[in-house]
Amino acid sequence: MTGSQALYLKWRPATFAEVVGQAAVVDTIQNALQAEKTVHAYLFAGPRGTGKTTVARLLAKALNCIDADIAARPCNRCDHCSAVASGRFLDLIEIDAASNNSVEDVRDLREKINYAPGQGSRKIYIIDEVHMLSGAAFNALLKTLEEPPPYAVFVLATTEAQKVPATVSSRCQCHSFRRIPLADIVDRLQGIVAQEKIKVEPKVLDVVARQATGSLRDAVSLLDQLVVSPESTLTLERARQVLGTSGDDTVVALVQALAEQQAATGLELINSAVDAGTDPTQFARQMVSFLRGMLLCKTGNAGLADATGETLAAMQAYAQRLESREILAAVQAFDYAARDRRAGWQPQLPLELAFVGCVQPEDSAESEAPKPLPQKKKQATPPQADPAPSSSAGPPPVTSGDSPALTELNARWKETIAGSRTHHHTLPALLQWCSPDHIENETLWLGVRQEFAISKLDTPKMRAHLEAALTAATGHSLRVRFTRNDAARSEENLEVAEDGVVAMGVELGARVRERS
Repeated sequence: MTGSQALYLKWRPATFAEVVGQAAVVDTIQNALQAEKTVHAYLFAGPRGTGKTTVARLLAKALNCIDADIAARPCNRCDHCSAVASGRFLDLIEIDAASNNSVEDVRDLREKINYAPGQGSRKIYIIDEVHMLSGAAFNALLKTLEEPPPYAVFVLATTEAQKVPATVSSRCQCHSFRRIPLADIVDRLQGIVAQEKIKVEPKVLDVVARQATGSLRDAVSLLDQLVVSPESTLTLERARQVLGTSGDDTVVALVQALAEQQAATGLELINSAVDAGTDPTQFARQMVSFLRGMLLCKTGNAGLADATGETLAAMQAYAQRLESREILAAVQAFDYAARDRRAGWQPQLPLELAFVGCVQPEDSAESEAPKPLPQKKKQATPPQADPAPSSSAGPPPVTSGDSPALTELNARWKETIAGSRTHHHTLPALLQWCSPDHIENETLWLGVRQEFAISKLDTPKMRAHLEAALTAATGHSLRVRFTRNDAARSEENLEVAEDGVVAMGVELGARVRERS
């Protein structure tokens, strides 16, 4: 490598043919250039590092290129092309809307746009991250976008197209930039390392490309970060150390432990990987990627998985050992772990929770389609000894151990409801419809007076929150199940949503009545 210029700047495409992964956008723009039917405003939307600003500069270069052959523009030989490439072209104005987003900035632009081009034939305004403009700034821009001077062209670039007002996007020709396929990124990286004479071990570029998640700029920047010197060889081990990723063999071993329901083995693998320097978030993302590939194989879409032949074979093999619902649950669990930022003092905890949650056979069974609710079972409550008199008011203390009496749980039910808010914000409102019914085999059956409450409460997630609240309030660890209780209230209560003003009122003790 020469000088200190970053690789992503050095190898930025200089012609439309060098743009990677955006054939649809490039073909449309080139056809318009050759037919001399370009428009006055473009909106380029897509993920970061996919070529939006690059294509905008190529468009500016082509519009001002003075080569006689229109099809050859930009030629990269004329003075105008050279000036754009070096950042010296006076009629190319780039504006960062993240830091110039006020209405005064747009008014300043509107005043200056009336001056004719001083160097080329067209004046190009590239507004990056345009969604950051304020509402007033967008309004100030509208008239200029609708009727700009004949020599002016606007290119608005954004990573969040949904934040651009429809009044603005409707005045532009919109182009969507897609995430760049893994194979295209690898091909581009191979070309760069060949030109730079960088020695790399096999599979290194695959790891870098996968880490970039569709952003070519990120991939080239990561490659630049990994290279120590042109003379040394970039090893797979160094790449994993710098990027914080784990080897594919560790991911496969963890999936095997999941398939064999080996909780101890899986936890050892997770902690060994983290102790060796693997970033837990990156490990979780690798698990999501592998499990997603398994899900695609299970559904007959193996071709959609971004994986090499060896990894794809492993995905197909383990997909046969797990049910689709089990793979889906695992994808959701590890995806949550990848986005969990609350375990800084115990970084591997989200991974451990995700894995242990996936290997619990009872939880897996409960994730199936809901089963019919059992009918309310009447049973004689065994005689209980009266609690010893207490000089203090309130229910007797409840201790963990043997199953509690129903009277004890009833005594602590209001406390359970009040404390359930710390576990899930909708539980207090929903539990107003419930009351302890009977206890059977370490399971507390709750009678529920409304069907909608059962539909909200009878899910693995909500049962887990309720069981935690029950343990905190009573000291007893019981499973919770629900049964329909048709005992009518003196006032008929109607169904309400789990959130909103009405639910808040119910939570505070109000009742909903049908209007007569």
